[in-house]
Amino acid sequence: MIHLTVVGAAFVAAILGSDLTLAGAKVQTRLARVLLVYAAVGALLLLYLRWTQAAGTVAFSIYWAGAFLSWFGIRSHIESSILLRMLFLLKDGALSRPELLAAYERHYGAAQRLEELMRAGLLQPGPHGLEATRKGMFIAKAAAWLR
Repeated sequence: MIHLTVVGAAFVAAILGSDLTLAGAKVQTRLARVLLVYAAVGALLLLYLRWTQAAGTVAFSIYWAGAFLSWFGIRSHIESSILLRMLFLLKDGALSRPELLAAYERHYGAAQRLEELMRAGLLQPGPHGLEATRKGMFIAKAAAWLR
């Protein structure tokens, strides 16, 4: 029972550490930093589990990868959810449909999305406008492969 508590606490620590690392940025912008947090917490947890002989490396690796992917999937979905953002805009009171759409465009419109892609290193200014970086092309090809 104590091992489950430690494993759960480590997962919560990784989540909190990731949120601190993100500091308001999106997961895709700071994914490498989040991976470092999960790696550090995971290494400590693995040392504990091996020291107490509570789990093998393979079992731990499967659990920790699943824990990270679960957090990443949920966090990414929440960050990209248009509906949740619209609900957030309605927190201070009702808005008409045109007011809600205008507020959404102001806060989360194309300009903000392009800015985020540039901060993430996926887009860069080129001679003929914005173009994908090497990292952006790699992610686009990987996403196309997953379809």
